[in-house]
Amino acid sequence: MKIPFKLVVPLLLSASFGCATTQSRFNSVYPGMPSRGVVETMEGGPSRAQEFGDGSTAWYYGDDFCLLLRDDKVVAKDSTQEKVSVNAGVVALKEVQKAQCAPPGTAEVQTEQMIRTPVGSFKGSIDPEAIKNKARETRDALVGDSVK
Repeated sequence: MKIPFKLVVPLLLSASFGCATTQSRFNSVYPGMPSRGVVETMEGGPSRAQEFGDGSTAWYYGDDFCLLLRDDKVVAKDSTQEKVSVNAGVVALKEVQKAQCAPPGTAEVQTEQMIRTPVGSFKGSIDPEAIKNKARETRDALVGDSVK
């Protein structure tokens, strides 16, 4: 099925505005805002929630936005942040710190790295030794075991 060009452009524009709209709605949420105001501002409830022993709850909107609520009010918020981005032509590196909300002292910072090379991409918490092994495996698969 071929999609007419005049339909493709509006679809792409609406998809790109969807991300910006979530960001702008998230930016409108402020500390002390009641949960009802959050639902109205974000135009819906969270995609997932996590409860903690101290009575607080983390509301996640996708993987990139979260709010920490206590006593039915926003006490903190966080969003995914790009920490490092390097594009050296052949190899590109990107590191992001994922959105995370938790009571003080209970959260670990979660980062994710992605390296793109001509022989493949690596994503996750990247161990340099694992990258070396993966590069060797890929090289061996492409040129054979004769190259050491």
